[in-house]
Amino acid sequence: MFVSILRKVAAVALAIPLLASAQADLSAEFQDLLEKAKSGDMSAQFFLANAFDSGRGVPRNGKEAMRWYKAAAEQGHAESQNSIGSGLQAEKKYSEALIWYEKAAKQNHALATNNLAYLYDLGLGVTQDRQRAFSLYSRAADLGGAEAMWNIANMYGAGQLGQPPDLVSACIWTLRAGKYATSGERQLLAEVNRVTPMLERRLSSTQMSSCRKEAESWSPPQAAARSDQPRNAQ
Repeated sequence: MFVSILRKVAAVALAIPLLASAQADLSAEFQDLLEKAKSGDMSAQFFLANAFDSGRGVPRNGKEAMRWYKAAAEQGHAESQNSIGSGLQAEKKYSEALIWYEKAAKQNHALATNNLAYLYDLGLGVTQDRQRAFSLYSRAADLGGAEAMWNIANMYGAGQLGQPPDLVSACIWTLRAGKYATSGERQLLAEVNRVTPMLERRLSSTQMSSCRKEAESWSPPQAAARSDQPRNAQ
């Protein structure tokens, strides 16, 4: 049940070239953003990168997205550092991705910390180390990362921590993931909703009661310190 693990990592979009002739048609708002980015405004550089990445207000262009993510990342912008890591991971450049995830994780970026844990978990670009992965997932969960909570549930459920599968602990972290997932994390919520009835069938009523109590009474102790904010669906 828990062997198949949902570990989604955001990927920088593949892009189509931005034609020079199209620049005349760009909105005044975009042109203002571009000028601020060129002047070194870190936030503007990130939003510009995100525009090229998502194709909002401008044709999608992966090369330009990475260029501006890097400009912001080199100034210490954690969200941009995670975005670069995600793009590199999508290209299977795991050791390079790890460097950028580490930079963002040091700034309490919950998703980057989860993504860093994922590399250690599967041994991508680094020697596999499940205990290190668990420690990083736990840190990301303490920051409020629902994806990390789900990954902890999977580690307990699959018996990947040097002990037999622990379905009670898996249940606790599954419910915590469901509680703290945003509406934008649809795939995660779908997995939680799929697995919860299975847990209810396999655990006793006493175990389920304990699970729900533990899940409900806990809150991420470092959520206020996280540098990335959960994103709800628009």
